[in-house]
Amino acid sequence: MKRFLIIIAALFFTLNLFSQTPQKMSYQAIVRNASDKLMLNSNIGIRISILQGSATGPVVYSETHNVTTNENGLLSLEIGGGTTTGNFSEINWATGIYFLKTETDPSGSTNYSITGVSQMLSVPYSLYSQIADYNYLLNKPVIDGSETKIQAGKNIAVTGTGTTETPYVIKSPIVGYTGKTTITTSQMWSVPADVSKIKVELWGAAGGGGGGGAYSYSYYLNAGGNGGSGGYAQQELNVVENQQFNIVIGLGGSAGTNAYYVYPNYYGDSDGGKGGDTWFGSSGIKAEGGTGGKRGSYSPYTVNGIQGTANTGSITGYAEDPQSTILNVFQGLERSYINDRVLTSKPGKGGNISPYSTNLTPTAGEGGCAIITLFE
Repeated sequence: MKRFLIIIAALFFTLNLFSQTPQKMSYQAIVRNASDKLMLNSNIGIRISILQGSATGPVVYSETHNVTTNENGLLSLEIGGGTTTGNFSEINWATGIYFLKTETDPSGSTNYSITGVSQMLSVPYSLYSQIADYNYLLNKPVIDGSETKIQAGKNIAVTGTGTTETPYVIKSPIVGYTGKTTITTSQMWSVPADVSKIKVELWGAAGGGGGGGAYSYSYYLNAGGNGGSGGYAQQELNVVENQQFNIVIGLGGSAGTNAYYVYPNYYGDSDGGKGGDTWFGSSGIKAEGGTGGKRGSYSPYTVNGIQGTANTGSITGYAEDPQSTILNVFQGLERSYINDRVLTSKPGKGGNISPYSTNLTPTAGEGGCAIITLFE
């Protein structure tokens, strides 16, 4: 059998990661016979195999070609474009070194009699670098300052670093939660999970109405005063999950009593009770309660209670008109601050007595409340 020489003249590749066409490498070889003469315009059969790890390693890909040399004895083909049952694009170049094995039949058939093996060096691994970098970016972002970052905001919690090990998790603090809690009774309150900031709004309780009476117990009848409206305080707090606050809700001031008549005078009218202060635990936020209206016998004039003004917080205020039956204006505060509780701190009405008509009984003041908004 004649001896033939296969000389690899050049080996290079083309690659497009986003193309719909297969990845390929161009392969060229010069074929000479045993007399060192070029095999010109000759039909050649060749099998190409990719071996992993060593010159005798397992075959990870194989294909066959039937090509014709040119007038210079040059054989040209594309690895990845031959007859095969494999997929050249699925070779994982990151798993180690690879070797190229060529088997040649000079007669153009599949009786391969000439074998050559050589290590694939720089060119295939430049292909690997493109694929590896692309896959790495898909599966494990590089934290180098240029990656997309997600920042938590109002009613949004973000955990994780964006890597495969700790991916971003984005969620609201409580699924289906409205974000607000209205509290009208004293209790211990715990910060829900995934909440780091809250807004606290407090209203003190209103004072009760004073009882109607007669000044100096004479026939000079005088109405009892209306109670004073409770104060208001607002502040934002940084908190941690399960942190507890003892919330004290001020009780509404009790109603006074009207005087009763025992000849020749009126007796027994009383002041309305003071509304209780509302506190938010040890945070120091406080909304003071309003005082009660004075009894009719206290003065020849009706004396209303005083609004709760000793409030503490980043924003504080008190009702402008202590006689208002519906509290809708605070000193120095916009209307939006009390939208949730327009009837909060409704003052008690003063009583009235009359010898000629139905008496008006004084009423108690409305209790305070707290509204907690989950801010972040």
